[in-house]
Parts: sequence; C-alpha cells; structure tokens
Amino acid sequence: MKEIRVQDAVGHALVHDIVRIVIGEVKDTPFRRGHVITEADVPKLLDLGKEHIYVMEPEDEGFLHEEDVARALYAIAKGDHMHDGPMVQGKIEAIADVDGLLKVDVDKLYAINSIGELTIVTKLNNMPVKAGDKIAGMRCIPLLLEEQQVTAAQKIGGPILTIKPFVRKTMGIVTTGSEVFEGRIKDAFTPIIEERCAPFGVKKIAHEIVTDNTDDIVAAIDKVKTAGADIIFCTGGMSVDPDDLTPGAIKRYADRVVTYGLPVLPGSMVCIAYCADGTPILGVPGGVLFSKPTAFDEIVPRLIADDEITKEDCICMGHGGFLG
Repeated sequence: MKEIRVQDAVGHALVHDIVRIVIGEVKDTPFRRGHVITEADVPKLLDLGKEHIYVMEPEDEGFLHEEDVARALYAIAKGDHMHDGPMVQGKIEAIADVDGLLKVDVDKLYAINSIGELTIVTKLNNMPVKAGDKIAGMRCIPLLLEEQQVTAAQKIGGPILTIKPFVRKTMGIVTTGSEVFEGRIKDAFTPIIEERCAPFGVKKIAHEIVTDNTDDIVAAIDKVKTAGADIIFCTGGMSVDPDDLTPGAIKRYADRVVTYGLPVLPGSMVCIAYCADGTPILGVPGGVLFSKPTAFDEIVPRLIADDEITKEDCICMGHGGFLG
C-alpha cells in the first residue's frame, strides 16, 4: 500500500475503518472503508491521530483485503441455522437463528487457525445458544493478507459451525423411593428438573411416583413413554447402594445403555440410555438437587437437541468436567 499525508488525501478512498476510542465513554467508527476523504475530514482525522492514510497499489495484487478475508472465512464456517452480522472493523460475526445446541468442528477450527494470520473464534462446542446470540467471529490479523492463506482454508472446508435446534419438547419423570411414594417426604426432584428444562421449551406431560421395586420402575418408565414423552428422567435410587434399583430398571427397559457413571463432578452417578426409537432416558443422581451446574446441565441440552451421546463423548467430559 502507498502512504499519503492526510492533508494530501482529499479525494482518496479509505481502505479500512478508522476507530475512535475514548476510554470509559465511547468506541465507534466515524470513518468506514470506502469513504472518500473531503476537506472537512482532514481536521477530524488529525484529531484521531491519523496523519497518513493508505491506498492500494498495483503490486498489492495477490493479496486480499481484511473484509474479503472475513467474508471468505464466514462462508467456510457457516452451517445451518445462522446468519452473518454487519462487517465492522474487518470482522464478521455469526449469529444464531434458533435456540439450540452449538456444534463446533474443533479439528477444522484448529487447522484453519494454524494456517497463518487467519482467525475464527467461537463459543465452546456443545454450548446452548439462543436465537440472536453471537456465536463466532471471523477476521484476519493484517489489513492485507496473502490470498493463498484463504485458499488453504477453503481446501480444509467447512462447515465449522452448526446449530442443532432443540427438538424434544415433552418430558416424563419417574420418581422412585418408598419415602416419596408413601408421602413421608416431598418430591424435590421434579420442580428442579422442570425449572432446568424450561429454558429449552420442554414441558412435563407425565409423572409417576413408584416404590423401590424394579418391576414398578420399569412399568412407570413405559407409562410415561407411552404418554408421549420425548425424553424421560428417572430420579432417586441412583447410588451404589444395593437397594438402589433405578439403574437396573433403566437397563432392563432401554435398548442400550451408554454409561452408568460419568467423569463429571458433581453428578457423576448419571445413567444415559436410549430406547429402541431413540428416546433418551436419563437417570438423575441426587447431586442435581444441591448444586448447579452439574452433569445434568452438561448432558440435557444435547439430549434435547437430539445430539446423540456416545461412550467416547462421556470419556472426553473429564476435561473440564470439574464443575464444583
């Protein structure tokens, strides 16, 4: 690029945004890329500390402007259920269109960010997001970037980002324990589960309270599923005590059990299982009553978004799984 004194720049177009920052008061962009400088602009630019501007020269061929790089990165990163925000200071942000679960291809993200001076910054993988949330930003570091870096990123390909909408909207709850069944103590689990599922739009349509009996628990699970529950929660009887029968009942009813036990604290005594038709069953340990966040808060958004959880996923939760 060619450097020109501001006093000599009248009639030239800016090749980048110029930002004004007053600490604690304002941050704005009084001059945008493409603005053609006038005589009236000269003192304003000098007040911003800009004694020179820069214009493109023929030898800049083979380079891309930061805004073009940002657009290219967004095109690579963009997946379902999102749109791009306005270009600001050479940066584009991706914005969620729906409430759902953000999925990030971490390997591709790492590969693109390793190329050179390209930057894609995202929220964490498997994070719940709401419509209108900013989920990622894309830009490059210099004003002009070698086009070959963008070409290399395009070869890696995308999408980097996808949002899975929350699709499971009804739940059934099976509360186990003779002390609750007989009315000796109040069921404290159900209102907590309802409260924590409410942000995802999930409503309770069936609730069964049963004694500590495997046959009764199995029958109750079947009853709430038959009522149309998209997701089933079983509470009580989830510890390693011999008389805690809920995990065994889930195993008997479910088509497959992914795990009983999770490297997440608190809430490690979780049981994750699936019915033959894909309906998830979650055995909820007592730790959910006393803490937040717990394993419940890590797992439930994925189940509601119908994002299948594997045993490998469970093992990986140990990294960052200490929530207490």
